[in-house]
Amino acid sequence: MNENRRRAIVWDTIERIAFKPATDDDQRTWLGAYARTLHTIWDMEPAWTFLALDDHFDVPFLMLNCIYSIDSVPYSISLVQASTTPHCYWQNHIDTGYLSKASLFPASGQYPCQQFAQLRRDIEAVLNGMILHPRCHSHLEDLGVQNVQLDGSIGGLSSHEARIGGGIENPFVFLFHLRYQFCLVSDQARQTERQRLIELFENAIRNSDSTVNARDLFGFQRRNN
Repeated sequence: MNENRRRAIVWDTIERIAFKPATDDDQRTWLGAYARTLHTIWDMEPAWTFLALDDHFDVPFLMLNCIYSIDSVPYSISLVQASTTPHCYWQNHIDTGYLSKASLFPASGQYPCQQFAQLRRDIEAVLNGMILHPRCHSHLEDLGVQNVQLDGSIGGLSSHEARIGGGIENPFVFLFHLRYQFCLVSDQARQTERQRLIELFENAIRNSDSTVNARDLFGFQRRNN
């Protein structure tokens, strides 16, 4: 099987097992784990215990308010200046009544076990395009957003390193990629999260797991014990 075919299977597999919670309860569990772990990857004091399908959360070090609606189709997400006179920096609307290339059909089949030697490299490439460095993106810095905690910090990243991906059709993928993109603590913090995700999905695909539960996806148990 050629490289593009393998990576298409990896992309669809990761999205299916980790970013498509099937029921209302699954979606609430996913968002709950998301809410309770944001502070760990952003190196903040605990701020959230729950997020609903239609909700918002602040990113104080960027002075942003993220407003999203998953309960409706199409979904929408906005990044708005957190102030009394808010300015919208970014909006993402997904209209399911129109086609995109990604919506036509999923990659079928399982990853070929005889090519498992290539699996880790394929997962790295997929996670880069899906979450870590989307191919189509805008830099927060270019939109006028600055990391207000950068001055005086050691090893912090500028908001140029926050890349907001365009064309992300799955709202759970979009929220997860914001979680990573807004990790501006240090490059090491990002690399640690990157390696955790690679190992998580490598094990899941090798074991033909049908799902990755939310606690494992967000490292909830390991981070909070």
